[in-house]
Amino acid sequence: MVMRQGSAAGATPKTGEATIAVLSGLAITWIILPSDHPVDVFTDAAVGVGLSLILATGLEATAGIRSLIRVDILMLWALYGLTLLEFLFPQPDVDTSVSASGATSGTYAVLLGFAGLVVGRHVVAKRRRDLGASIHIRPKDIFFLFVLAALLGYMHIFLAVNFDLLEVFRQMALPRFQQDWGRGQYGGDIHSLFVEIGALIYLIPPIAGLILARSNEYGALKKVIVTVILTFTFYYGFSSGTRNIIATYTITFLGAYFMNRSTLTLWQVLYKGVPVLGILAVGMVYMLQFRTEGLGNFSFSDGGPATLYVDHNLIVISQITEVFPKLYDFLGLEIPVNTLIHPIPRIFWPGKPEGLSVGVEEAVGAPSGVTVACTFVGEAYMSGGLLAVLFFGLLFGAMAEMWNGVARNTNSPFAQLLYASGFFSGMLTMRSMQWLTVAMLPTIALWLYGRLWIRRSGRSRASVQA
Repeated sequence: MVMRQGSAAGATPKTGEATIAVLSGLAITWIILPSDHPVDVFTDAAVGVGLSLILATGLEATAGIRSLIRVDILMLWALYGLTLLEFLFPQPDVDTSVSASGATSGTYAVLLGFAGLVVGRHVVAKRRRDLGASIHIRPKDIFFLFVLAALLGYMHIFLAVNFDLLEVFRQMALPRFQQDWGRGQYGGDIHSLFVEIGALIYLIPPIAGLILARSNEYGALKKVIVTVILTFTFYYGFSSGTRNIIATYTITFLGAYFMNRSTLTLWQVLYKGVPVLGILAVGMVYMLQFRTEGLGNFSFSDGGPATLYVDHNLIVISQITEVFPKLYDFLGLEIPVNTLIHPIPRIFWPGKPEGLSVGVEEAVGAPSGVTVACTFVGEAYMSGGLLAVLFFGLLFGAMAEMWNGVARNTNSPFAQLLYASGFFSGMLTMRSMQWLTVAMLPTIALWLYGRLWIRRSGRSRASVQA
């Protein structure tokens, strides 16, 4: 199966069939869920939803391999990985963590979230959206962008250690939150602003993917520079112990790489993509073990974990359904408002609210100092119950399909790069909708680079030639 560059990104004629497959699987899973033991509820849901997504992805694949490089499909699988995947493996003590009724209601909320995502992509027009296709970018502009993202992205790290590269590597091996370049809990100073600019690091993998996919357009020295910085970036992500960071790096790199291949075959995806994803999966398992003690103090010879553990997000969601609105009133618009103001640096707004009136940690009784995630499903339930879960699922599904239009029917390298950078937002939003607007910032910066710098320099070249 060979797909030529320029094949459509976004919903295909098979997407309707895939949606029916997922909705049917969700309905069957909803009906047959057991009601006695929480672990059985979670396991049956993991199997049912997993089989539905496999069938739906297979249907989508019949339209071509490139048609799978889509943010909506990525979001569906990301939500599955965050909520259900771990329950395909033994999970001790689940039955003592949540009641059977809570497990059932929490699973219903997750199923409704999946339903909203798959239906939401059908509620907007499937058309091309020219955010970058008309921007003609030269290879040297792309390389300059890569270097600029690296310099600005890593500035806060090297400033914190007086540009001592060996010290950077030493501190990367320390436990989380012990690096000199870490930001305070709430920020508010100039250093925190540089940390925010550091989000440009997320542009390094997709730009590198584009450059390596079009390697014949770049000289040997440029490819060496790109490879070295990309390798350093992956090490930085791995040493951080934060799994969503390394997963984002990998997915955005692969997305940009495969999208910019002149031809794409199933065999290329399998022998290049599968090993990378396999290494990612193994690495993420070990990251959970060393992130508290630091990579420098961790020994891989001590053996791996006995089972797969993600974050037990589904357990947290189930606990949330037991306390909202029984113990706490629904938060209403509080979470969406917090999402909108999240990117505003505290240095510009010292009085910015410091959090929700009732945080996830407080709601589920987590120990002090522990951060708990609950995916967008849990946050939506805290806002307004099952109706809010369905609403936000539909909203994010529609947003995903709108973003698919950026790379639909175009060979523009800039449009494909812009599109691949948006995978970061799609993945992180599944983990927490409150990070949506923050995750959008690197993509917005990339778009501004194309609109303000590339187009202006293009007009300048045209006037000189005239």
